[in-house]
Amino acid sequence: MASSQSALLLLFLQSVTVLAQSDRGPLNTHLPPWVTLGAQVRFRAEGLTGAGFKEGNNQGYLLERYRLDLGLQPLGWLGVFGEFQDSRAAHRPHPDAGIKDRADIRQAYVRVGREDGWWDVKAGRQRLAFGSERVIGAGEWGNTARAFDAIRVGVHHKKDRIDFFSSSVVVNSTDTWDHHKDGEDLHGVCGSFGSWLAGAKVEPYLLRRTGLNRSWTYGLRTAGTAGPNWSYELEALGQKGHEWAGTAQVRRQFSDLPGKPTILGEANYASTNLDQLYPTNHGIYGVADQIGRRNTQNLRSGLWIQPRKWLTLKGEGHYFWLANARAGLYAASGALTVPAVAGGASHTDVGPEVDLLAELRLSRHYDIGAQFGHLFPGQFLKERNAGVGRTFCALFLDVHL
Repeated sequence: MASSQSALLLLFLQSVTVLAQSDRGPLNTHLPPWVTLGAQVRFRAEGLTGAGFKEGNNQGYLLERYRLDLGLQPLGWLGVFGEFQDSRAAHRPHPDAGIKDRADIRQAYVRVGREDGWWDVKAGRQRLAFGSERVIGAGEWGNTARAFDAIRVGVHHKKDRIDFFSSSVVVNSTDTWDHHKDGEDLHGVCGSFGSWLAGAKVEPYLLRRTGLNRSWTYGLRTAGTAGPNWSYELEALGQKGHEWAGTAQVRRQFSDLPGKPTILGEANYASTNLDQLYPTNHGIYGVADQIGRRNTQNLRSGLWIQPRKWLTLKGEGHYFWLANARAGLYAASGALTVPAVAGGASHTDVGPEVDLLAELRLSRHYDIGAQFGHLFPGQFLKERNAGVGRTFCALFLDVHL
């Protein structure tokens, strides 16, 4: 097992020098222009302490993800895309389908129409991601990531587009073919209008989820720049029963300083029974991945620097509280991780988290990175879990041909 991993890793690293000589990469050198091959391998070593806020629940393991994709475009208005994925976990007993999904089809769709024209249609298994992915995202940090069986119709012109889609999220399986869950559907319309405000996008959306967790979600997001050094993101969404969530983020870059440092400030709120839908959570709510959006309020701050074009360093801080003392703490998946206190908790502070991240992009074809995060228990966790915090660390190599 170890020798085969080393051989595969060496093969990908040796390919990097060849990749620099061709825009299409070595896999496509002798192929016609209407055929495109791609491949990716990612190794990530992870370590956890205090998993599930339980004393002594420590883990260390290696995640592997292999992808091979094929694109065919015989005509300008007609294309086919397929992506094979194999995800595995070494040294972790009883891995679930969130990290292990052997030999399966992640994407397989037909596209009719043109992205640079007025319309296009994609039908089949595909990624869905909108805005900053706080509501619907692909969850690429996850070892299996997320896909949908969907039909998506895009109407677009220059800076403006509207997407109509009907979908069902694919449920991963460790050893059998993945399939969506019948009756658990997500339908929606999402707009992105870049011509309405100078330097900004305005993104309204309306979503309908069916099945056991049925809900209507309506929201508006806008993100853009204000001058050469300021950028922002604002989002508000609502659901039936007075459930709502909001985000406000501001960034300031100091482009005249070494490393072009950027400082970030962000505030989030989500009510007690919010349906989180299908977000990309990692990083937004801390790299320790212990906190979901539902029933939380939090502040986020950060300092990002880029001392070299190929090196990015980030330091971030978070502080989490319960939005409602009579409800519990929820994970990114929407699952309840710490139950509600009968009669209401006497404290709502979940605690602060400190994150450190580094990424080296030495080539457009491979990335090396490291992440560290520690969630310090606040009074709510101390009363409910004997004060156990959570530490997460990861080292990764991502090579894509």
